[in-house]
Amino acid sequence: MRLTRCQAALAAAITLNLLVLFYVSWLQHQPRNSRARGPRRASAAGPRVTVLVREFEAFDNAVPELVDSFLQQDPAQPVVVAADTLPYPPLALPRIPNVRLALLQPALDRPAAASRPETYVATEFVALVPDGARAEAPGLLERMVEALRAGSARLVAAPVAT
Repeated sequence: MRLTRCQAALAAAITLNLLVLFYVSWLQHQPRNSRARGPRRASAAGPRVTVLVREFEAFDNAVPELVDSFLQQDPAQPVVVAADTLPYPPLALPRIPNVRLALLQPALDRPAAASRPETYVATEFVALVPDGARAEAPGLLERMVEALRAGSARLVAAPVAT
């Protein structure tokens, strides 16, 4: 059986479309900015800790005040608020690039990597901060990082006032 030019062009177009489809599918399953980021270390001048807020009540929380307290200490401080679903009423978070709301429930209108909070972390360390906490002591996160680097500790905890 002999192939016509039209059949050959159609086969080439289908093959090209399949290659593009597989490439886009592969890109969606990669962590966000994984190729550009390299090792997860911030520069010496920038923040080295990402603040992660995970557990909070959707209707009665102090997450905006928590975020503001950390941003007053360092305006470039990365903050990730992780929630299972979109909180209602909406959180009044500042609209700046270093404050992110990560929805952990996968959705068809978002890439698969968007529902994984580790894709939002671009620093070497992560601080798990409970709802209602405040950054009152300047340099607390930096002292915690230095404690991790100095000793053989793998975890550092700081007291939270009642």
